[in-house]
Amino acid sequence: EDYNAGRTAEDIVNFVGKKTGLSVKYRKVQASLDADETNFDKLVLDSSKDVFVEFYAPWCGHCKNLAPEYEEAATAVKAHKDSVVIAKVNADEHGSLGSRFGVKGFPTLKWFPKGVSSSGSPEDYNSGRTAEDIVNFVGKKTGLSVKYRKVQASLDADETNFDKLVLDSSKDVFVEFYAPWCGHCKNLAPEYEEAATAVKAHKDSVVIAKV
Repeated sequence: EDYNAGRTAEDIVNFVGKKTGLSVKYRKVQASLDADETNFDKLVLDSSKDVFVEFYAPWCGHCKNLAPEYEEAATAVKAHKDSVVIAKVNADEHGSLGSRFGVKGFPTLKWFPKGVSSSGSPEDYNSGRTAEDIVNFVGKKTGLSVKYRKVQASLDADETNFDKLVLDSSKDVFVEFYAPWCGHCKNLAPEYEEAATAVKAHKDSVVIAKV
């Protein structure tokens, strides 16, 4: 059956729940913390923690591409939340924060070491944009034993396992056919993983896969 409904995680989870009759609940999964004018100084300029911040705009294509990697990095670092935080600022909506820290394009990534003052200068991050790159940077800066581990709730299917995985008579399977270069696929990626994470508790009955 073709799926032509909404492309958010909640849409997909609701569809799966309706089709299977399972009590599948969508819950927003976000390891990074949202910062704005009301909490920025308290969250980011915390004298007891190092903070890595992404300044982004919701319409920015590069930001959308970075989103799943950034969340993976935040998930990996979350175990050390008493020492380091991964945060993000919608600088399109909260432009005063972007101006305050000289943000001229999106995404802009900055490292705020613990104890940096409100008038201090954070360090610009200009290295790789994968989750592993960010986690390695955080580990190097903090001295913490931060380990990157690929987080993926959806299952990869190809010619070698498609029939066994997808045509399993004991399970319902939702499949995305994608291309790595496809912009719409990149936009869908974080939503699809959120949906897969929500459904994972019912893996004996339903599977979220991608090809």
